[in-house]
Amino acid sequence: MVLKRSELMLFALLRSALHGTKVQTTIFEGVTDADWIECYDKAARQGVLAFAWDGVELLPSQIHPPKQLKIRWAMSVDRYEEKHRRYCSTVQQLQQFYAAHGIVAVQLKGVGFSSNYSRPHHREGGDIDIFTFSADTSKLSHNQANSLADELMRQQGIDVQMHGYKHSNFYYKGIPVENHKFFLNVQLNRKFMPMLDNLLRKLISPIEVELYNGEYRILVPSAEFNTLFISCHAFQHYGSGIALHHLYDWAVLLNNYGLEIPSEVKNEKFLRAIAAFTHLSNTYLGTKVDLGSFPEGYEDMSGEMLKEMFYSIYTKKIPYTNKVRIFLYKIRKVFKRSKFYNDIFDASVIGQLWESVVIHLKDPSLIFSRGK
Repeated sequence: MVLKRSELMLFALLRSALHGTKVQTTIFEGVTDADWIECYDKAARQGVLAFAWDGVELLPSQIHPPKQLKIRWAMSVDRYEEKHRRYCSTVQQLQQFYAAHGIVAVQLKGVGFSSNYSRPHHREGGDIDIFTFSADTSKLSHNQANSLADELMRQQGIDVQMHGYKHSNFYYKGIPVENHKFFLNVQLNRKFMPMLDNLLRKLISPIEVELYNGEYRILVPSAEFNTLFISCHAFQHYGSGIALHHLYDWAVLLNNYGLEIPSEVKNEKFLRAIAAFTHLSNTYLGTKVDLGSFPEGYEDMSGEMLKEMFYSIYTKKIPYTNKVRIFLYKIRKVFKRSKFYNDIFDASVIGQLWESVVIHLKDPSLIFSRGK
């Protein structure tokens, strides 16, 4: 895939921010204001706007973006920083509240993973993902603790809804929270995915990290857990929303910990996907991981992943209002996503199609929903 100038600019800024090195200035020779606006827009859509700003700050002043765009960019980053601090405070409060009831709440991704960044407050967050389990199984089983976590919210008058079997949803202090029962979509493959999910439970080994010079203390999973979870989470968005911020998280993880795949993971398709994702990180974000021991064919898959990031045919919000077009769009999208999942998780295409049918039959209003 041949990248546009704005995309080359964006990757150059992100590489610089990631490694703390000078920006490759030759990429910026002769850029126009329109190139800069396009670069900004893509950084915003891909969830890496603040990290790209870190790269802008390392540019020589003569090739900076136009003044009005710089002001807009800086103001957006300020909002990210305020949001990050608010999320840190909320996660800490939530964990302390649950701890008082014998429940451990580990923060997945989000502000917890941001502690791996040199500037944690520049990692954009959406909702708060937690995994809850018992602090003492002689008093409370892990399943009981997970259910109690939801019930405690209800006792405070908070509406808790189930999102399928995978997690519940509620708002805490005005922030959306997902309380995970499972880490992964275990129904994609009834053997491999449950194995990965159980392995993640063994690897979680929470540790406490400090943010804002110790102002906030947050429980996060181990690096071994993140190696599997960050990649699986990104792959589950493949075909339905994989973005550059997923790849940037992966590059940060590789920079900090290298690539150590648990010996239990032997599925060749999944390992090829790991290699493809890492190849993208090596090529465009400057990480240096040897892929000699991984299955061949990952280069083609990495090209498909990159195309999905920037030019996916199917988006979360359906661009049609006609019901027939909406229906056909959804059918084609499910087929494409099912193929991607089969390529990575060895998931049955027929099984995925049937699961989609069941979901829509249970809630017919979803059939013609255009998404968000």
